[in-house]
Amino acid sequence: MKNFRVIGNPIEHSKSPLLFMNIFKKLNINASYTSRLLNSNQDIKDYMNYCQKSNIQGINITMPFKEYCLSLVNSIDQIAKDTKSINCIHFKKNKIIGYNNDYYGFKKLIGLNKIKIQNTNNIIIGSGGSARTIIFFLIKKGAKNIHILSRNNKSAIKIIEEFESYTKHANLKIFSKLNDFKNCNLINCSPIGLTLDSDNTILSQVPNLYYESIIDINYNIQKDYFNFNTHNRIDGKTMFIYQALKSLDIWFESNISNKLDYKYLEQLLC
Repeated sequence: MKNFRVIGNPIEHSKSPLLFMNIFKKLNINASYTSRLLNSNQDIKDYMNYCQKSNIQGINITMPFKEYCLSLVNSIDQIAKDTKSINCIHFKKNKIIGYNNDYYGFKKLIGLNKIKIQNTNNIIIGSGGSARTIIFFLIKKGAKNIHILSRNNKSAIKIIEEFESYTKHANLKIFSKLNDFKNCNLINCSPIGLTLDSDNTILSQVPNLYYESIIDINYNIQKDYFNFNTHNRIDGKTMFIYQALKSLDIWFESNISNKLDYKYLEQLLC
């Protein structure tokens, strides 16, 4: 039997086990997939050592460990190198290989919903690993302005500094209420909404205006805090499913995900 895991904190909201166990059943694969709550970076180190010694082939990583796990792998794909964030690990031949599948998932979300990115203004809530990936995608797709709204200004400034070489045609900066926010997308990359007691105080800084699109990359939302007028209101189900399918192909080293129907997987999460 092959074994897979998802790690993070919080983790009880994760529907990865539900999704993957149904995938394995559909494809007649003898495999298990469970979640594991980890509380600290040391916990992750210990768990990585455990995975290498056990019969675990791969893990997915959720908030808030996508950046830290980068330091624990032997090699990474190009997107992970650019964003300094990973959400998938493959244990292969005594090596730990890291991948950023969030980029692919977000790309599919944007494409399937026909969202315009070029020359847009964007407010990004959060400055963790997921925010890094979404910001990098926006830069690559020609966004005009990207404003980071985060409780952690240190990590937001770090993103700006590390992405400087990519931002020749995009203006990436800390959020300011003094800016003109016409033709603007609002994208939540924080845990706000995952639990009923989420710290949402930062939302008082979000301008109350009409947004072209409001995207919450979370998919198992307990409470919607983003009650602004918008043309498009989109959650993270599409991103979640497609990054999972990418993980599946990596772990099984094939295009096995082509055998699956997206609509069937989407219904599992409803």
